[in-house]
Amino acid sequence: MIVRMKRLTLLCLAGDRDDTVRRLAELGVVHVTDVRPPEGARLDEIRGRDAELRRALDALAAAEADRRKAGGRRGSRAAAYGGTAAGPPAATGLGPEELATETLAVIARRRELGERSAAQRRELARYEGFGEFDLGTARQLEEAGVSVALGVARGSAQLAAPDGVLLTVLRRTRETQHFCLVADAAWTAPPDLGADYEVVPWPERPLQETRDELAAAQDEEQRLAGRLQVLAAGRDDLAAYAEQVGDALRVEEVRSGMGRADQVVYLAGYVPVDACEAVGVASAERGWGVVFDDPVPGDDVPVLLRQSAWVRPVRTVFDFLHIYPGYWEWDVGWIFLPFFSLFFAMIVGDAGYAMLLLGLTAVLQWRLQKVPSHVFHMMYIVGAATLVWGVINGTYFGIPVLPPALESLQVSWVQDRDNLIDLCFFIGALHLTFAHVWNAVTCVRDRAWSKFPAQVGWLIVVWSLFFLARQAVLGRGAPSFLLYSLVLGIVLVALFMKTSREFKESWIDHALLPLTMISSFVDILSYIRLFAVGYASVAVLAAFNEMAASIGFDSVLTAVSASLLLLFANALNIVLAGLGVLVHAVRLNTLEFSTHKGLAWQGYTLYTPFKRRESA
Repeated sequence: MIVRMKRLTLLCLAGDRDDTVRRLAELGVVHVTDVRPPEGARLDEIRGRDAELRRALDALAAAEADRRKAGGRRGSRAAAYGGTAAGPPAATGLGPEELATETLAVIARRRELGERSAAQRRELARYEGFGEFDLGTARQLEEAGVSVALGVARGSAQLAAPDGVLLTVLRRTRETQHFCLVADAAWTAPPDLGADYEVVPWPERPLQETRDELAAAQDEEQRLAGRLQVLAAGRDDLAAYAEQVGDALRVEEVRSGMGRADQVVYLAGYVPVDACEAVGVASAERGWGVVFDDPVPGDDVPVLLRQSAWVRPVRTVFDFLHIYPGYWEWDVGWIFLPFFSLFFAMIVGDAGYAMLLLGLTAVLQWRLQKVPSHVFHMMYIVGAATLVWGVINGTYFGIPVLPPALESLQVSWVQDRDNLIDLCFFIGALHLTFAHVWNAVTCVRDRAWSKFPAQVGWLIVVWSLFFLARQAVLGRGAPSFLLYSLVLGIVLVALFMKTSREFKESWIDHALLPLTMISSFVDILSYIRLFAVGYASVAVLAAFNEMAASIGFDSVLTAVSASLLLLFANALNIVLAGLGVLVHAVRLNTLEFSTHKGLAWQGYTLYTPFKRRESA
């Protein structure tokens, strides 16, 4: 459910501001909203420090990942700075401040070396086509009155040197040609060679010096990389310190975001209804002035979802897609979860993939202890649903011939194409029925009796459109009263969808009602995508299986080729199935169902209580 909130206004004396902010952080229940934009020199200082620590942590995390990836390959170099090839480096012996300072210094030096090395590589690449040359000799010739220049032209250019100029092509490729020009007299402008070319200025120093500096910079960069791997041993301590700085930043943001009137400061925010008592007790102890108000439409009220254990797995999908119902909307998790799982199963549709998913989930749950359990529960649910659907369809990695034991588990009715399409239409009508039944119950609860007949009309329309869809697509019979029921449903919707007061403001909804009905018919048809995507997945595997069978398994070469082809086919199909789930299974819940429910997913602000992470 979406937890009800109270809008909080808290007042205290200006001298008690710091104590008030500290106490609020200890309470950890107030979602603070800024009265004014947080600003100030101290806030800027803490923000800068917080950003520096984040950069340092990112660098140490990358260094640790490099060390684990490289393993023994860099062991000898890391060992020179305190690390070993067999295990992590020894403790740094540095405090968090010193660790952060040195890490940032290493990062800055590596960045400086990187920029300088990039410039040196560009310079060397510019002169690469000219080969080796002695810069000192060129300068001596110029001092003696002999002009020497380097040039670059297109590879197809036909160059012709004028009298008194010697042209020597040093390297020619299809794209470019590099050449040298020598004249026995100084020139004021480059000579005309009969084609466009570019004069390349002489380098400011010998190229060997640039190469030596580049090599030295690369060696130093490697040493710095080794040093970062050593410093990574203190990453946990630095992370704890960064949390403290983050807490200080949040405290300062709240403090500087408070409003002030003479000797009184105040803040605003939101508190869950069941936490108001704790704030009231603290206000009595500290002498705060506290006012609780009910939010009004238009307020940006934070959303706190508090779901039961069996619904909580669906939070995985919400968090992954960053979609949440708004405060003034409804928590549809209890509908989203079963239908999303069913859609997932019908789109993936393969028992073999389901077993892979379930096995992978078990391994990940064992290895990733810090990941919330509801994430794995969601994977178990969709995996189990896919397994059941794959078994009754007899689909195991697209294998065409199954053992008799597996064939006996198939349900022949769902293997018929028309039956499966009919089932998709039925699922769609049922899904939309939940939306309008929920709306009808809401009308009863809110005593909005005038709108209740409209929801009854929508139920009639939905099931009339269901029969119309199966008749139009499958040619199956429809009740003789279909037209009358459809007209009755439309009339009920048209008459009772708005109150008389709402009609004056939103009469356009009635004008667009014909289009709305057409859209509703399309919504029913839209559920055929469950059949289409699932059928496409089976067809793709069947095609690749036939290709593999044509290659055969008669020899080692053909067996390896066919196996690689099947491996590629299944990997491709898994990727396509995942995309199908993201596009279609999510869409049917967040668009078709949500449109009929009146849900716009306006939960842009989540409830984030002000509290210290280190004491959370």
